[in-house]
This record gives sequence, structure tokens and C-alpha cells, in this order.
Amino acid sequence: MQITHSNAGTQFILFVVFITLYRAMMLYLVNPDMYLDEAYYWIWSQNLDWGYYSKPPMVAWFIAIATSLFGDSSLVIKSISLAVYPLTATMIYLSAKELFDEKIALYSGMLFFSLPAVSLSSMIISTDVVLLLFWSLTFFYFIRALNTNKMQYWILAGIFGGLGLLSKYNMILFVVSAFVYLIYSPTHRKMLTNKSFYLSLIIAAFVFLPNLIWNYNNEFISFVHLKEISQIEQKLFHFDKMFEFLGAQFGVFGPVSFGLLLYLFATSYSHRKDEKFVLLFLFTIVFLGVITLQAFLSRAFANWAAPTYVTASILVVYVFVSKHKTKLLNWAIAINLLLMVLIYHYEPIMNTLGIELTKKRDPYARIKGWKEFGQKVSDIYQAYPDHILLAKKRKEVSELIFYVRPHPFNTKIFNLEKKIKNYFHQNQNLNEQIGKNFIFVSKKKSIEDVSQYFKHTKFIKSIHIKIHKDYSRDYYLYKLTYFKGY
Repeated sequence: MQITHSNAGTQFILFVVFITLYRAMMLYLVNPDMYLDEAYYWIWSQNLDWGYYSKPPMVAWFIAIATSLFGDSSLVIKSISLAVYPLTATMIYLSAKELFDEKIALYSGMLFFSLPAVSLSSMIISTDVVLLLFWSLTFFYFIRALNTNKMQYWILAGIFGGLGLLSKYNMILFVVSAFVYLIYSPTHRKMLTNKSFYLSLIIAAFVFLPNLIWNYNNEFISFVHLKEISQIEQKLFHFDKMFEFLGAQFGVFGPVSFGLLLYLFATSYSHRKDEKFVLLFLFTIVFLGVITLQAFLSRAFANWAAPTYVTASILVVYVFVSKHKTKLLNWAIAINLLLMVLIYHYEPIMNTLGIELTKKRDPYARIKGWKEFGQKVSDIYQAYPDHILLAKKRKEVSELIFYVRPHPFNTKIFNLEKKIKNYFHQNQNLNEQIGKNFIFVSKKKSIEDVSQYFKHTKFIKSIHIKIHKDYSRDYYLYKLTYFKGY
């Protein structure tokens, strides 16, 4: 790959545009069903607020803006990621250019944009998508502020940092990384006494303040959820889960990319006097280290470490360009792009090879069949206009609200335990519906645990949606008359 200072920017734009068009084409052709969390976040976007049960509000705001402009189709909602990732990659390009030169900037932007995790999540709207945008923006203005100490850059870093906190709470690790770096850095340690740096933190806190107020008014429910999902109070110390998490990072960052990153971790001591290496290294290792510790103590999902790879992309490129080993970077990007093709064409490739898809062989099985599920429920539900849809799990409630037409926003969740475990539990009280009639959508044929709270129960119809020979979506619909309360 021949890269010069004069054409790096053009090559980067062409790379991003070409890959984005390819991803957009695949999204349009495949048109995957809405994943549980996507439908869930879309429901949030219908009720805009400063916070929700499990997350800050930013993803709901993005969805609300997109759908108000282009409609509520699944393609519109999923396309948000296609629009956001080029911006994130551009900020990584600009950060690398600020620190080094256009060659490193080009490779950094391309490496990030080719990541398997980015390819996969370009088809899905999630909190990580918006978090990575604001993480990259904050990092860019943070290094500009360090280099120039101009007030406008400190202010912008604070604003985008606050927006990052409104995207996902683990943005707080950016602040931790910044303090660790400033404490370590002989050059920038003086910033610890710089009023502008602390003004930036105050601005970030001010931007984030409405969510804190919302949490205060809602018994800090988001932070209770974070504690629950971390499972930190259960049995501790799991080497198996830690290695499983680290192994999954080869799939997140790419097999070659993550291998190169591990090599840099192992040899980092030799770079300890390189200020720019240390900056990138600490912003990478702090986040990855915290999530790895979380995996060791209880559990951590592979995507929880996503912000690591904003700076990791620049770090890997910087070292290996400096060593004149760009062939390794070419291989890393090429393999990532090959994985992208495999991700997008997985099913036809398996069919061509004569390998029958099953529940275990199909990584997309859990998102299939929901649109058909909604259509079948719609056909049945239209005969009961005075009844309310009812289900037990947030998965079914979310998919019903999104896919049944017209959208049944009054769908209720059956919560006999009265424990708050999701947005619907938090905002609904079925005891306010005493005397009402329901259409209950159940995964189980026997519903005695539910029917006892109604005067009359009548089976309507079963729904069977075959996905694979060993996997299907099966539901049973019941007419429940006169809710007695629980």
C-alpha cells in the first residue's frame, strides 16, 4: 500500500465511503429483524427522558432524531450505526494526525473501521455505537488541549465527555485514564494543577447532571442495574471467564490486530519514555484492564471493552509504522475485511458449503423470526380490539410493541414478583388494570401461574415459526378475561 502525505486523506475518505456503501447494501439486502435491545431502545425513544432503567438516554435520543426524520422502519433505526461509525473513524484519523502524521492517521482510521466488532455492530444500533463517537471526540479535544492548553479545546473535551457519560456510564473510565496519564507523564503532569483541566471536568459533570438528577428521582435505578448485571456479589474469581473474555477480544479487535496489541503490552516497558506511546498505552490498558478484572471477578461481555480500541488502533499502527512493518498492518486490515465479508455472507457461504444451519451453527438465530412473529400476532389480535397484549418477558413485550401493527404501546408485562428488572417493570403496574381483558402471549402451553389471576381463560391459537430444524419460535395465545389483580 503506497501512502503519501498528499493522498492519505483522500484514501481514507474513499476507504470509508466504499466500506460504508457495502455495509449499507448488505443491510438493505439482508434486512435483519430487530434485535431485542434495538426494539427496547426504540420504545425508549417514544418516551424521551434524561435516563432509563439500565442506560443513560443518548441512544434513545439518536433513535428519536432518526425516526422523526425518516420513519420508524428497522432499516432507519439500524442505519444510525452506518452514519455514526464513519464519524468515529474520522475522529480517530484526526487524533492520530494530531499526534503523528497522515500515514499513521490513515492506517489508524482504516484499522478501526475494519474491526470485526465495527462490521457486526454496523448492522445494529447500540449504546456502544454512540459511546465510541463521543469517546473519540473527547480524546481528540483532550490531546489538542494538552498540546495547546487553549480554553476552547478544554471546553469541547468537557462537553463531549459529558455527552459520552450520557451515552454509557463506563465513559467515566476516560476520566480515570486521563488522571493516570497526567500523574505518570513528566511533560503533562503540570496539567494536574491547571484550572482549565478541572473546568473541563466540571463541564462534563454539568452536562451529565440531568441524568444524575433523574437517577436521584428514580432511586438510582440505573446504578442498581449496573451492580446487578456485573454479578459482583456472586461467587468471585473466574479464570475461565477471564480467558474467555480475552479470547473474545481477538474477534472484537481482529485476530492479527489483537495479537499485535498483546505484543505491545508485553514489550511496553521498552517504550516507557515515549510520551505518545504512554498516552495511547494508558488509555488502552486502563479500560481493558478494568473490564478484564470485571471478567475475572464475575463476568464481562466481549463488547464491554469497546472503547479500548479507539486508542488501541492508533497505538498498534504507531508502533508498527515506526518499525517499518506496515505489512503486518496490511494483513491485519485485510483479515478484518475478510471477516467482514464472512459476517455479512455467513448464511450463503454455509449453504454453498452444504452445511445445514442449526441453532448452534447460526450466530444470528436469536434475531430471526421476530417480524413474522409480530405479523402473526397482529392477524390474531385485530379480532380483539378491546383487549391489551400481555407477556412475561421484556423480549416479547419489546418485539410485540415494535412489530405488531398498529404499534400496541399499551402492551403490559406480567410481573408477579413485583421486582424491577427492566424498563417495563419500572413504568408499569398491572394492578392499575384490574377488570381489564388481555391477550396473553406465552412461551409455555400451561399458564396456570398466570390464569389464576383472571376470571376466565380461553386458548386462542398457537404460533409456530420454524427457523432451523432444531430451532423455532413457538408461542401460545390466550384470551384472559377480567384481571383480578395480584
